[in-house]
Amino acid sequence: MTEIAPKKACALLLAGGAGIRMNGKDKGLMHWRERPMAHWVAEALNAVATPVLISANRSLEEYRLLGDVLEDSPDFKNQGPLAGLLAGLIEAQKRGLAAILVCPCDTPGIQLEVFERLLIAWRQKPDLPVTAQCNGRSHPLHGIYPVSLANLLETQLRDDNRRVMVFAETAGAKTLDCPDAAEAFKNRNRPEDLMS
Repeated sequence: MTEIAPKKACALLLAGGAGIRMNGKDKGLMHWRERPMAHWVAEALNAVATPVLISANRSLEEYRLLGDVLEDSPDFKNQGPLAGLLAGLIEAQKRGLAAILVCPCDTPGIQLEVFERLLIAWRQKPDLPVTAQCNGRSHPLHGIYPVSLANLLETQLRDDNRRVMVFAETAGAKTLDCPDAAEAFKNRNRPEDLMS
């Protein structure tokens, strides 16, 4: 069994979606402010946690330019972001890391400070996940999850429950309030969202 490095986290960029609201295009590779959205997110993640793992199910060569690509387990193909999160937890555990700092590819305005604050909060109680909250709204895919949660997540997916909030709550996630970061959490998942 791989020994776990205490309080050492890697990053996970979620880019495995079907891009339904982007007319089937790969959302992470859509340009915002002249760069693919995934590039903005990977750059911010890489500044605070390495390696950067990338959950992707297509455009694998492009994503390999940003980090180590993980595909969903065959058991959980097309099961949404929790399948990517599970792949990340399993891979981080194999590498002896304690947790993963996760962010979806469609929030390219994410701020480095949000990631830094999440990591600080997690290190205070590394057995529990920490997720971001802004103006009363939870952002469970902007958070940090200990690798010890892999079995809990796998069980939830096998029960055919793909709700991210359910997983965060079941895992006992603490919330970190980020009141000044509303723009950082803005999802850009439609073509018109890329204009601003």
